[in-house]
Amino acid sequence: MNWFARLAALGVVFGLTACLIYAFATGDVVADQLHVWQVIWGIYVWADAYSGFLLFATLIYAYERRLGLTIGLFLLTCGTGNMVNAAWLLWRGPDLYRRIRQTTSGIS
Repeated sequence: MNWFARLAALGVVFGLTACLIYAFATGDVVADQLHVWQVIWGIYVWADAYSGFLLFATLIYAYERRLGLTIGLFLLTCGTGNMVNAAWLLWRGPDLYRRIRQTTSGIS
C-alpha cells in the first residue's frame, strides 16, 4: 500500500471521526434524518451510501472469509460511515494491495 493510499485512508478516518463527533454534539439525529428523507437528493444520497457500504462489505468478505466479522463491520459502517472501511483498509490494505499486484486476475 503506497503512501498516498495510506494518507488518504488516514485522512478519511480522522476527518469522518471529527465530523461524526461534531454531528452528534450539535445535531438532532432523528429530526435531521426525517428532513433528509423528505427531499429526493437526500433519498438518493442514502441509497448511494448504503449501496457502497454493501459493496465494500463484499470486498471485506472476499478477503476475510469470515461472515461474522463482515456483518459486524458492515453494521458499524452503517452506523458510522466509511471511516470503518478506511480503518479496515489501513489494517488489511498493505496485504491486499500486494496480493492484487502479484496476480493478473485480481484477488485469488
